[in-house]
Amino acid sequence: MKISQNEFDLFRRLIQEKCGIYLDNSKAYLLENRFARLITETGCKNFGDLYFMIKNTSRSKKLVNKMIEAVTTKETLWFRDQYPYKALVDIIFPNYIKANQISNINIWSAGCSTGQEPYSIAITTHEFCKTMAEGLNFQKRISIIGTDISEGAIEHAQIGEYDDIAIHRGLSTTRLNKYLYKNGKKWQVNDAIKKMIHFEYLNLLELPPRFGPFDIVFIRNVMIYFSDELKRKILKNIASVLNKGGYLFLGTGETVQGYSNQFDYLKHAGGIFFQLK
Repeated sequence: MKISQNEFDLFRRLIQEKCGIYLDNSKAYLLENRFARLITETGCKNFGDLYFMIKNTSRSKKLVNKMIEAVTTKETLWFRDQYPYKALVDIIFPNYIKANQISNINIWSAGCSTGQEPYSIAITTHEFCKTMAEGLNFQKRISIIGTDISEGAIEHAQIGEYDDIAIHRGLSTTRLNKYLYKNGKKWQVNDAIKKMIHFEYLNLLELPPRFGPFDIVFIRNVMIYFSDELKRKILKNIASVLNKGGYLFLGTGETVQGYSNQFDYLKHAGGIFFQLK
């Protein structure tokens, strides 16, 4: 079923309003493919009927969630690009130890999809702490939260179960056998790592009151889906919940330049990350 330009424009505005994701005209095929099932499920005849139902019926909230599920990309890897995790081990964690910070170190993985990023952070933390005499005490001070706008992705992350394809995307055999175990045809993250993370639904455009503060924020390969205006808003929101001197990791190729002047640039292991001034 083809979507007309007018129908695409209506959905584009609605999607951006609800979750910030901006779709250019080249993404019309994406809506055609991913909304086909939703049209069938709802008994709608076409895209126009579906739009009307989402906007004007008592089922709107559930349908908005399904719409967001359909357009969000759940492409993710374990230990993506490596350098953020090396920066944690080589620079950030040692800095907190040298500073004798006794409070918790709060880490936020925003747009965490099905959980591979926060689990990678937890595994990195566990490995780092194993090298220290006071490692267990340091690990207890680490608090990790993973959030995403996709309720389905968050449910997947909470379960922590992955198929053979997913576990071979960035996860070494050594780490696989150490931190996951075979559960039928899938691999399950072990309880020691799972209990280090709290997952919850979150819309980046609407941070709840008393959210944070954080010392480290990962929001990688998320900003690319937003307009320039929303990038500025999101970076401002992140700065507001990040402690002074806190660290920010964006995706490779993403930057704060032109969107925020609240961060300094740092380099390590071939990558760039940022520190709140």
